[in-house]
Amino acid sequence: MDIPRKMERYGQLRVGLRALTRIFGVKFNHDQVFETVIAFGFPTLEREFDKLTRLPQGRRLLRDKPDLMALLGDDDYLAALPPGSLGAAYRDFLRQHRLDAGVFDAASVIQPVIDRNGWDPDFGYMIACGTVLHDMFHVLGGPDPGGEIGNLGFHHGQLGQCRTTAVFGLILCAIIGGGSWRRKRRYWHEAVDRGRAADNLMAAPYEELLPLPLTEVRATLGIPPTDIAHPTGHFFTRWQLPASGIAPYEPWNYEASLVESAAT
Repeated sequence: MDIPRKMERYGQLRVGLRALTRIFGVKFNHDQVFETVIAFGFPTLEREFDKLTRLPQGRRLLRDKPDLMALLGDDDYLAALPPGSLGAAYRDFLRQHRLDAGVFDAASVIQPVIDRNGWDPDFGYMIACGTVLHDMFHVLGGPDPGGEIGNLGFHHGQLGQCRTTAVFGLILCAIIGGGSWRRKRRYWHEAVDRGRAADNLMAAPYEELLPLPLTEVRATLGIPPTDIAHPTGHFFTRWQLPASGIAPYEPWNYEASLVESAAT
């Protein structure tokens, strides 16, 4: 590793430590989570970018740069998609949990970090897309992938050996209520294995997949079915960090709601 790259990583670490101290104050600081994750996960992000550039679908993604945020944020478009499709399921997830597309605001949170670091536009695009896909991973891992424990485990499986997601996974299992440590860790490892078995989800052509049936998309992307990935069922908890201001989650099972709607 050359010296400039070393210094860049040390700089990222300092930013991460500073951001980490700002996450929890008088009020939960949501935006600083992005700074923390990016800073501590920077070596992994470099590795993931290299993997992306080696995949034909990854090179296509970086060449065309589809505006995934605009697509997932277009409620009229999502509402017009067929029931049972990936896009309809994604919209249902957002509506039930009263969420907007994307976890962090692109203009005020993501882009300033990209600009400040002077990152290559392709690398910055991957960072932005990765944050947008957070809730998409919830949907692909459904019915409800154990809240953030399952979702982060799914991400960890996709990323390979990432110390940042491993540490955050331990923290989540320690602080999230609603189950024993053994149950939560077993569920975490199941989610990791599921993410590891799937294709590279960062490189998936979501603009083409959104109109397709959710079950077909999962099979296409190599995501093992729930009954195989989680033989004892999904772990679910309504617990939320008290200072986060986020309302407790309700169980989300899109496939079951479709069956129920058809029956009535």
